[in-house]
Amino acid sequence: CKRVQGLHYSLWQEIPVRKRWSQKFYSKRSTPDQIVLPHTMFDGKGIDYVNNSFGVFRRAYLFTKRGYINRWRYKHGKHMAKGYSDHLPVYAYFDVHSYLREKDAPVVSALKAVPIEKLYALTSLKNPVRIDNAVVVFKRGGNAVIKQSPEGRGIYLYATAHALKEGVIYDLKVEEIGEYHGLKEIISVYPLKEKGETDPQKYMRQSLDGALKQNEIVRDIEGIYQKGYLYTQKKKIPLYFKNKKLTPRDGAKLKIYYAHIGYYKRPQLVIYSKKDFKIME
Repeated sequence: CKRVQGLHYSLWQEIPVRKRWSQKFYSKRSTPDQIVLPHTMFDGKGIDYVNNSFGVFRRAYLFTKRGYINRWRYKHGKHMAKGYSDHLPVYAYFDVHSYLREKDAPVVSALKAVPIEKLYALTSLKNPVRIDNAVVVFKRGGNAVIKQSPEGRGIYLYATAHALKEGVIYDLKVEEIGEYHGLKEIISVYPLKEKGETDPQKYMRQSLDGALKQNEIVRDIEGIYQKGYLYTQKKKIPLYFKNKKLTPRDGAKLKIYYAHIGYYKRPQLVIYSKKDFKIME
């Protein structure tokens, strides 16, 4: 952070936007707990803040198996001596050494460029990385699929693609990756540079033949929907509708314009919007 005399500084500004929360209530994340410091904690006199030391204490025992905060439990109005506060602790470090301003800090090496394929071999990132020449092949809302070449691997951007445009080529900064029931995801990404446009359809599959790799986009296929599956001439594959109200009746013949090859314990097709398919007469 940078010291500005006369102002106070909230340490939440040192945390990526996606991680700025210490309380979650009905899936709504918030930051009710603050550490706000005056400029005198950055002036090199006495006790100073240790730069970038602010964080949220998130140990496994503070969460339930379903990912909810393991909050205090009550029965008949009495505390059961089980659980914890529904506010996760926040912390920061302070030292008698002078505050190290950003311009005096050691220069951090440039972001390392990695191909999308390499992300599949990683479970997490120790440091942010860069993906060059990433094409936004498909985007619905804040979700997207990107690829670097028509034959290369794709990867899913979960709830972090709001600033990106379909068909545009970017250099991207990737801060966090994850996995959800086997589906590889990027869950924190920022555009570094826009590098032009291309036809996203060149990066899509046009059939379900052969091995199916997750995080591809398939277009222009037909089949019969039956009890959660799409049946084509050669394949049977689970078909999932993000909006369950769009689920067709059993026996409906579908023309699928665009579908995401997702993964939930096994490969599946995912339909995001009513504009991505139609029911044929």
